[in-house]
Amino acid sequence: MAFAKNALDQRYPSIAYMEPRARARIPRYAWDYLMGGIGEEAGVARNRAALTGVTMIPRYLEPMNGEPVLETELFGRTWAAPFGVAPVGFGGVIWPQAPQFLAAAAREAGLPFALSTVSTATLEDIAGIAGPNAWYQLYALAEPEMNRAILRRARDAGYEVLVLTVDVPKKMRRDHDIRNGFGIPPRIDAEMIWRTALRPLWALATLRNGTPRFENIVPHMPAGLSNAEMSMRFQKMRDGRITAEKLAWYREEWPGTLVVKGLLAPEEVVRARAVGADGVVVSNHGARQIDAAPSAVEVLPAIRAVVGPDFPLLADGGVRTGLDIMRLLASGADFVLAGRAFYLAVAALGEAGAAQSMHVLREELAITMGQLGCERIGALGEFLDRER
Repeated sequence: MAFAKNALDQRYPSIAYMEPRARARIPRYAWDYLMGGIGEEAGVARNRAALTGVTMIPRYLEPMNGEPVLETELFGRTWAAPFGVAPVGFGGVIWPQAPQFLAAAAREAGLPFALSTVSTATLEDIAGIAGPNAWYQLYALAEPEMNRAILRRARDAGYEVLVLTVDVPKKMRRDHDIRNGFGIPPRIDAEMIWRTALRPLWALATLRNGTPRFENIVPHMPAGLSNAEMSMRFQKMRDGRITAEKLAWYREEWPGTLVVKGLLAPEEVVRARAVGADGVVVSNHGARQIDAAPSAVEVLPAIRAVVGPDFPLLADGGVRTGLDIMRLLASGADFVLAGRAFYLAVAALGEAGAAQSMHVLREELAITMGQLGCERIGALGEFLDRER
């Protein structure tokens, strides 16, 4: 008989059990922003369906010499498990101080936390909370000196890993966000006020923490700009299309680990490695950029085949369970990032949700590997059902 290992396990033993509570606690526009994709949202469904379609063949007659080993080497560090928190923009809109809660929990759990450029928390604050577990995700800007200034801040704060996102070459157009008036700042109208009033805990927490802003961009903006002016200016400042030549510039400017996020084509992963990237996040940006893009788990085997076994591949997209993490690892990833799952947990349970989400994903991964008969992360590919 299984018993809960902590007080929250009985009520919230998985991300799926947290999801209804999260939806009931945050406004509709915040929910749509977190959970939605782009267009008809076929890509969101594809991410889930592709993961679910990965099956594994357990081995029952072989002996296991011990419990599965989850510790994973990546970028010169040993992590407690092969997963971490993906960068999520506007995290404090989903739940106030969500980035701070997740950064603290990640450090305690021995996992990485990646902070978005468009986070509602400053990179300095998160570095102070997560310490060496903090990674910084960069949306490139058109002005080299501004990029240098942000990179300098990240270096001075102690970040060792820079995650450069390349899959946002154009301004996004997400129907639900347009309809909801979601943005920084939001469109304030009767419907938004009404939806906010329906979620009093979220509204009060937001009131206590102040209006969310692009905290990492504020120091690089002219003084006195409103949030609306700052948002418009940031969109004009962004350098969307990161060519291989531009990637080489970032390789020269950043002395630490450089990870390129958002590649799906095998030849582009090879090119990123040739330019000097230390790793790649295989990702379709949570199906939030182009509805026709394949999921990471669909393209991982081909990418792994061309880069060989030693080049670090991270992956994300649709992860909700430890089994999903295992599926991505078995398909060729060395490490897995998740965004929605962690922010759902904080939306559901506040600060306690951060640690609970990491606990349940780790437990699910360990138990599922044990059921499979696999002791090592690196051996998961041997259990992949390749006939499907």
